[in-house]
Amino acid sequence: MSAELVKKSCMGVSLSFEETYSAFIDMMDGKLEEAEIAGILISMRLRGETVDEIAGAARAMNEKKIVFDTDMQVYDTCGTGGSGKSTMNVSSAVAVLLAAMGYPVVKHGNRAVSGVVGSADIFEMSGVPVNSEKAEMQSYFNKHNFAFLFAPMYHPALKYAGAVRKKLRVPTIFNFLGPLANPANVGGQIVGMAMRDKLAILAESLLMLGRDRVAVYSSLDGYDEISSFAPTEVHEVSGGRIIKHYINPAEFFTPFQMPVVKTNEDAGFFFNKAISADGGDFSKLIALNAGLALTVFGKTESIRDGYRLALETIKSGVVLEKLASLRSI
Repeated sequence: MSAELVKKSCMGVSLSFEETYSAFIDMMDGKLEEAEIAGILISMRLRGETVDEIAGAARAMNEKKIVFDTDMQVYDTCGTGGSGKSTMNVSSAVAVLLAAMGYPVVKHGNRAVSGVVGSADIFEMSGVPVNSEKAEMQSYFNKHNFAFLFAPMYHPALKYAGAVRKKLRVPTIFNFLGPLANPANVGGQIVGMAMRDKLAILAESLLMLGRDRVAVYSSLDGYDEISSFAPTEVHEVSGGRIIKHYINPAEFFTPFQMPVVKTNEDAGFFFNKAISADGGDFSKLIALNAGLALTVFGKTESIRDGYRLALETIKSGVVLEKLASLRSI
């Protein structure tokens, strides 16, 4: 069956949900050759991944993942990455902010691919554990109400596709799948992505998977974050429907260019500054992204309310204190 699906995909024909699920299960079970994996990934990339294909592949990935057990629904800020803009680690800062506000956060992520510092990198630089085994990390989560899950440790089935992805050096359907396969029981999520033309497809895939309280977004100036300079397009999956809207930073503060990270030192400076009481504009950027999260998760009535609450929390100094506490195993 796999050979037939590989041929079908390589001939430019889109796969159904079930066909994609079957093909990716075989891929993650090591039943496909590297050439077959490359054929599927590149053919999907060239014609454009469909809603059925993203949802089917995500179902397979979730079935094969190592489950991170929690007795509650948690929140995540994992995005797709890949903007190539090398800005500061906004979603990681938002994750710490949400945890400081008392919300259980299980941040799913990886090391940098197109940028300078990825989520795993910035947390590792900050002294937060990222490579702990599952049992140790679950104990850590119970203590801190926060955990970072390093994607390769929870998705061992991806080892068969990993070598192919490195050789291809182009974005593939796997860029969409990370945020759709958090090992924990996610009750709400914000997903930044660089490809604004794919927002509707990813939102529809989330709807097909039965997900709720999720927002996918991309800024008009090309960032996989809510931009501090240009409006950001948002597709919110809530209550069985998709709501499209825009967030204009000018409605919250005087717009400014997104910070550019060129070195590890830059990344560390911006990250710590943004969650400090005297973070200035950087704190406003984090608060705006958190404002969307709080609204999507049903914690505030509006993004403006969420923004104000998040900014007040940062200015109180508790977020930087939370980061310091996360260094303790």
